[in-house]
Amino acid sequence: MTGDGARGPGLPGPEIGPEIVGVWPAAVWIAVGTLVWLGDPDRFAGWKGGVYYVLGTGIVALVGGLVGLSARRAVGGIQERLLKEVRHRGDLATWGVALGMRLLVGLFEAVAVTLLALTAVDVLG
Repeated sequence: MTGDGARGPGLPGPEIGPEIVGVWPAAVWIAVGTLVWLGDPDRFAGWKGGVYYVLGTGIVALVGGLVGLSARRAVGGIQERLLKEVRHRGDLATWGVALGMRLLVGLFEAVAVTLLALTAVDVLG
């Protein structure tokens, strides 16, 4: 038994595929650090740049990626249940709501990583 007994025979199962876990948060982290560096290169002088870029990027990629993946999966599950109750077939409105929810989760991730990056720059500098 696969645990999809409540779905029924005609409904597709959840999409399973490869996930790029930490690329989005790490890219935001690097972009924020680069913009701060362009504004004030002395903030990353010596060991500070190494700590920020090497250590910080790895930590953000791992932790931020896993938190973001969990958030996307949770929102995806909620979205699937809610939209199946309202609309039994996918149409343009369902696609628009799904896209809007994904964009909100991505925006929340970007804002959270940006605030974390600016806090790390302040702590290092």
